[in-house]
Amino acid sequence: MQLYLIRHPQPVLDQHTCYGRSDIAVAPEVQQQCLEQLLTQLPRDVPVFSSPLRRCAGLAQQLAVRLEQAGAVLERDLQEMDFGSWELRRWDDIPWAEVEAWNQDLLHHAPGGGETLPAMARRIWQALERLRARTIPAAIVVCHAGSIRMLHACAQWRAEQGDMLAPQQQAYEDIALRAMAQRRQIGFGEVIRLSLPAMSTPAA
Repeated sequence: MQLYLIRHPQPVLDQHTCYGRSDIAVAPEVQQQCLEQLLTQLPRDVPVFSSPLRRCAGLAQQLAVRLEQAGAVLERDLQEMDFGSWELRRWDDIPWAEVEAWNQDLLHHAPGGGETLPAMARRIWQALERLRARTIPAAIVVCHAGSIRMLHACAQWRAEQGDMLAPQQQAYEDIALRAMAQRRQIGFGEVIRLSLPAMSTPAA
């Protein structure tokens, strides 16, 4: 299975603001420019899936129309990480002690009381497995930088372990660590390809 992972267009928000699960809009002209650029890079006749947040779903629905699909399938588990009380606060306004507490325990501390990285890994894993279960050759997925890194980490773990093993809590921590180790910046509107092995079917 071939995934075309797309990070959403740049939202209408100061880059110094913390945002994850917050539903931020994209300026219409920015979304249109991103759409036109993507249409030159994507195949036709491929279904479109998306995080339900507006900065993803708006682009995904437009892509689905232009690619002659019935519409984008919204997948809530593809959302970005939940930063709890940090959401929509400037990074400079978040107490350093809170940031440092997360830095000291990246796996188990929930920033702003929101979501831990292994919890995010679990739901991204579930979203990816639902995609694989559709047994389609390819899919376009519009989501977030954090979600894209986590999807890559999930795919790496699955490639190593095979279909016979389901992840437990330790595995989600391993997946989260893999995602954190990915330092490459992902641009707004960038397309990243991810190849997945086909889902095994039980022997008759």
